[in-house]
Amino acid sequence: MTRLRRVLLGLLAAATLLVAWVATRAPLLVAGPVADDGFVRAAGVVHVHTTLSDGGGTPEEVAAEAKRAGLQFVVITDHNTLDAKPLEGYRDGVLVLVGTEISTTAGHIVGLGLADPVYRFSGGARDALDDIRLPGGWAFAAHPISPRADFRFSGWELPGPWGLELLNGDSQWREAGWLRLARTAGLYLVNPRHALLGSLSSPDATLRRWDQLLLERDVAGILGADAHSRLRLSKRLAPRFPAYGAVFGLARNYVLLEAPLSGDATRDGASLLTALGRGRAYLGLDAIAPADGFSFVAEGGSVRVSMGESLPPEPAPRLRVHARAPLGARARVLRDGAPVGESGPAGPGGLEYVRDASGPGVYRVEVHVPGHAVPWIVSNPIYVFDEDVQARRRQRAAWPAEEEVPPAALTLDDFGAGSSFGAEFGGPGSVMERDVLEPGAGPRGGPAARLSFTLGTPSPGAPHVWCALASRAPRDLSGRSGLVFDVRGDGVYRIWVQVRDRNPASADGATEWWFASVRTAAQWRRVSVPFTSLRSINPNSDGRLDLDQVVGLVFVLDQGAVKPGTQGRIWIAGLGAY
Repeated sequence: MTRLRRVLLGLLAAATLLVAWVATRAPLLVAGPVADDGFVRAAGVVHVHTTLSDGGGTPEEVAAEAKRAGLQFVVITDHNTLDAKPLEGYRDGVLVLVGTEISTTAGHIVGLGLADPVYRFSGGARDALDDIRLPGGWAFAAHPISPRADFRFSGWELPGPWGLELLNGDSQWREAGWLRLARTAGLYLVNPRHALLGSLSSPDATLRRWDQLLLERDVAGILGADAHSRLRLSKRLAPRFPAYGAVFGLARNYVLLEAPLSGDATRDGASLLTALGRGRAYLGLDAIAPADGFSFVAEGGSVRVSMGESLPPEPAPRLRVHARAPLGARARVLRDGAPVGESGPAGPGGLEYVRDASGPGVYRVEVHVPGHAVPWIVSNPIYVFDEDVQARRRQRAAWPAEEEVPPAALTLDDFGAGSSFGAEFGGPGSVMERDVLEPGAGPRGGPAARLSFTLGTPSPGAPHVWCALASRAPRDLSGRSGLVFDVRGDGVYRIWVQVRDRNPASADGATEWWFASVRTAAQWRRVSVPFTSLRSINPNSDGRLDLDQVVGLVFVLDQGAVKPGTQGRIWIAGLGAY
């Protein structure tokens, strides 16, 4: 036998042994008693894409794969749409919930617990958080530390009680590198769940950022699967990889509920999302070992709380960590991001760790299993603070009160008989009433302009549809800080407010369009639009709004503001500058 042949046979034998070893790899066995903390656990996956955006499977397929994977709930979050809402509810025993992943100027935001509005999310990060907050929804920054710069979250100073994806599937495979991805692809056909587990790395950077936020306010953490079941390699090649079922078996959110799911989709959905939004949940990597037996509680005097809840530092709370765990697993308790204690290795009786809290702070738990860089379990925090500190933390998480609208220093149009505004619309099916002035329709019986519209539906030959109130009068607004006006609608819409200035480098060779979004309500609202809040999507932007060369003011509805086919009326009054 030649030397080359021996080498080749040796490599073949090694490969055969590796494949056999991988094929038999299964989650580790766990030992110990079940958790006895008074809560029922519901396992599910959040952040799943379908064919309604850039996913590979239909919403119905997602529901079926969730059932097959043993999930109790799954949350579909297609990009900038809630079109899967008709599927929401129980499907063969699995509760299907529908949220959305919103693309904003500060990154992507996952919104849960939303009704399907007729308006589009504006793209402004603060607008998106407000649109999620207003109907009582929950917001989470998606893939916040993504290796891809345009996916990375930058809105760390944004107001409100938004949470964070601590582990995100998209970020994980982008961090893995080609060598690890090649290994994953090679082993995937043999053992998909084990192959995907091997591509994971510890989310240390995200956890550090989370700990920084937690110093200031309560911040709920979730697992974002970011499942697409589609890997786009080229325009024509997009294999169904990794499959929904493989991702659903990899890692899950475990939500703590006070009672088992009842079968009432409305009530159960509200319970699940409220628990996720408040941080009464933990992340578990079931590909390492089943994670349904974890508990983290704190007891102080007669008070007992779990994850996402607060209790005072006196008397000193006792922290209790329990897990049905694989042999050798260790629990690490962190206070304000720094380790303050670690359990011994789990034995046949499971994992138990009890210690007193070492003063006020934010306490959370990570459970690590030998041989794995990524934590097996990451808990949400328990907050140990007195009432004054808790109140300050709640204030930091509160949505700020609306700022006082500055008075107009200059009247631009009162929409009386001499108004320069008129109706402009285009695209198939778009219709407006030509007479836009309505005396007596404004606040306090003054005049107003009426945008009475039907927004058409784009077609391949006519991709743009719009309805607008537009003024083409040149204006010198130098020295001014923004626009002020009154607005109301017969429904809740979003309307673009545009200021157009001269820019010969623009696509039309004449003007650049600067815009912001304003949401209407059924009552009149006085709003301000600072010029600094306007942004341009013009690829040839000169980078500045030339206020001395304003050639147009436009209030416009298009498919980026409301859904095609929408009918309604919006009134504008008292347009001025401050």
